[in-house]
Amino acid sequence: MPHTDVRVSEKLSEAFTLPAWLYTNPDVLEVEKKKIFSKTWQYVGHVTQVQRPGDYITAEVADKPIIVARGNDGVVRAFYNVCTHRGSKLVEGEGNKSVFTCPYHAWTFHADGQLNKAPNMKGVEHFDHKDFCLKQIRLEIQASFIFVNLDPNAKQMAEVFGGLFEGFEKLHLENLKKVRVVETVCRSNWKVGIDNYLECDHCPLVHKSLMKKVNMDSYEVSIMEKYVYQGVPLKGITGDQYELGKGGRYYWLYPNMWFSFDPGPANLSIHQSIPIDHKTTKYVYTTFLMNETMTKEEEDLFAIDLDVRKEDLDICELVQKGLDTGAYTQGRFSLTENCVHHFHLIVQEALQEVLPLPAK
Repeated sequence: MPHTDVRVSEKLSEAFTLPAWLYTNPDVLEVEKKKIFSKTWQYVGHVTQVQRPGDYITAEVADKPIIVARGNDGVVRAFYNVCTHRGSKLVEGEGNKSVFTCPYHAWTFHADGQLNKAPNMKGVEHFDHKDFCLKQIRLEIQASFIFVNLDPNAKQMAEVFGGLFEGFEKLHLENLKKVRVVETVCRSNWKVGIDNYLECDHCPLVHKSLMKKVNMDSYEVSIMEKYVYQGVPLKGITGDQYELGKGGRYYWLYPNMWFSFDPGPANLSIHQSIPIDHKTTKYVYTTFLMNETMTKEEEDLFAIDLDVRKEDLDICELVQKGLDTGAYTQGRFSLTENCVHHFHLIVQEALQEVLPLPAK
């Protein structure tokens, strides 16, 4: 009997996955940028990057250029990185500036977004500086990490992610130092990487070296509304000994990032999956340690991480090749793929108004 696409069922044991065309159709990503990436909290930096008045960083969210800056009043704000005169991009990279100067017509703006000078507007009637401030974006700082949301009506992070960041407070993540940023490009849809990350059925086959170090009998999973926790201790570590560094603790935050505390010295890697196009994804790994000078143990940690990431990248590219053939239309979940199922339900809900799927 030929298969026709159906909605992802709420019941795991009977559910089909999202259909393959959501991973291969270029039009889908444009919808996802509007319905998912423009309406969710996105990581853009750490408070140590904007410590002084005038410190700023830049980023892109859903292809929109962003500035995050600390004003002279000590407040960290986010703005569109767009001059209010003719729309030019204002600044690149990161640094410290007393004012942002537009490279097009030399309009200048304070770090709090206020228009400073508009030198070519002398004699223009009814021109009010207050009408041409930089357009502000929602920003929150949680556990020393900076997030922005392009949706002015978005729920606060505490409501979206529950008590997740409160639980991080005892780890004193504000003391972390950013030591390395690694970017790689994966030739697969961004959702393929999330699917892969949210299950470990593939681990014994794909991550054989890692499996020798951890106790998969104690693998644990917790599913919350908009985030998922997965944890696994090192071999020989019991529950009451299971602290940071004694195993892996991984928190996926909808839609496209996770906090990874890996086995080894105290560490945190923030992994972002940023779509370049419908079947190409940029992975950004930002690693933090308690000290900027790395030990031999920390270098060994990096080497293991690079191996695991390469293994994941290779398998995701194999999956995309299969999806692109058209031979695969829709799959089924095993009962241990409950985190992937949860992700598919959230995506389905986010897209249902514009990309409706038929009921089973």
